[in-house]
Amino acid sequence: MFFLSASSLFVACNNADNKTAEGAKNTDLIQQNLKGKVQRLEESSSTIDSTGTNKPDSSSFINDFDEKGYQTSYVTKDISGKTKEEQTIEHYEGGQVKGFVVKNAQGKQTMKWEIAIDSSGKYSGAKVYDSTGKLSSIWKELAENEYSQVIKGTEYKEDGSLKSSFVNNYENAHYIGGASKDSAGKETYRSSITLNDKGDPSEESTTTVTKDTSKTEKFTYKYDTYDDKGNWTQRTNYNEKGKPVKVTKRTITYYKD
Repeated sequence: MFFLSASSLFVACNNADNKTAEGAKNTDLIQQNLKGKVQRLEESSSTIDSTGTNKPDSSSFINDFDEKGYQTSYVTKDISGKTKEEQTIEHYEGGQVKGFVVKNAQGKQTMKWEIAIDSSGKYSGAKVYDSTGKLSSIWKELAENEYSQVIKGTEYKEDGSLKSSFVNNYENAHYIGGASKDSAGKETYRSSITLNDKGDPSEESTTTVTKDTSKTEKFTYKYDTYDDKGNWTQRTNYNEKGKPVKVTKRTITYYKD
């Protein structure tokens, strides 16, 4: 999802400047490989321990979309069903993301993004504000692919010094990995995803680098069930030893035709 990190924000940012059939390629539904007129996507998961026992994860997620196919909110709930965090997304008339606000369980703002577009409808930059409303970073040097997905960007501190950068890779409109670097230009994260014939991830490799360590994880995804629209509703993750480690379930609600 595009609110989990700075680079993944731009995975879902889109430019629907073309409002005809061409514009439909750039909706959030297409970029998230969702078929049909999805209104809500609810996702929960459970981990599988060495004994084969399933344990529900501490968080579940709700994604809401408008009738045009653009995401309007992303809500994280705890295991009891209470809201932990809520993100509301605002769009320009053409569908581009104008900004979003993140609030905690008490309804207080923890972060706010303001995203600018130029006269041609392309993303030109973004400003990020913290919980006090203070400017914390500025994104520049954004570039887009043919689907108007942002493929790279550079983050600066308020004083103009470099803070981070990222590169995203796509196959058609589907995310297949990327990389992030810190202020010194050192790579801190890299991912690589292989897609199946339905456009969903089948294999993924991630490498996370901290000051003293580097951790690489590899997963294989197998899809257990699909609904009548062709969207998967249950997926099992297997580690590099072929052991099941996680089961993810999705409930999808559609707009009435």
